[in-house]
Amino acid sequence: MDLLNIDRRIIFVFVFIGVAIPLMLDFSFPIKATEPVQRVFDEFERVAAEEEPVVLVSFSYGASTVPEMQPMALAILRHAFSRDIKVVAICLWPEAPGLAQQALAQVASEYGKEYGTDYAFLGYKPGLWAPIINMGQDFHDAWPRDARGTLVGDIPVTSAIRDLNDFNLVFDLAAGDSIEFWWIPFGVEKYKFAFSGGCTAVMAPDLYPFLQSDQLRGMIGGLAGAAEYEHLMEIPGSATAGMRAQSVTHLIIVAFILLGNAAYFASRRKVTA
Repeated sequence: MDLLNIDRRIIFVFVFIGVAIPLMLDFSFPIKATEPVQRVFDEFERVAAEEEPVVLVSFSYGASTVPEMQPMALAILRHAFSRDIKVVAICLWPEAPGLAQQALAQVASEYGKEYGTDYAFLGYKPGLWAPIINMGQDFHDAWPRDARGTLVGDIPVTSAIRDLNDFNLVFDLAAGDSIEFWWIPFGVEKYKFAFSGGCTAVMAPDLYPFLQSDQLRGMIGGLAGAAEYEHLMEIPGSATAGMRAQSVTHLIIVAFILLGNAAYFASRRKVTA
């Protein structure tokens, strides 16, 4: 076979195998949590040690980033519910409500959590950063009712919440610029609450300055970050499976690159001879 003219369909078959087999088989590569991911985990552990802990989780992503963001959402919800941390979920992204409800329902059923007592979903609010400013002043004014139409003051998990500082931690799941342009300037800097976040892999480098300034207390970046969090939780999930497929596929691509280069230099040597 002429290695310099491999039919691209052969490469496609190898890539397909590299994706499919790791998703079907249960094995794992070594995973080591990075410092930003470890810090998010430590923040949730800190919250769990406090009295009547409650966190606010903001869903700010849509269908196009589900492969990266949904495993991350499931991982932090599992951590919260496994440590009896109450969760209040909101959406500042119009595509997010269905995804948020799906994640909440799935993890709540896994841990036997009840709506209203252990968690609440308040739905979507337009206005970008405006709801953040409003929540910092009067949470019940910002979200008078939940997604089911119940008054927030009548829901046990939210009845005592007056503003953002009543949450032990605020966590934003971001596929856009909500962390650096909404939550930090209009929330963290104004009201000084504890704040962590998760984002797509391509966004993560832009957020490192906020980690260094302590405006962001830890960060989960992309599918790899979600897999690291699952490792810390010792509960392998879809992120771990996704990283298996991604890692094997990368190895296959590197192998083809090395093979192509070896064939190229071999052919050059033959021509020179």
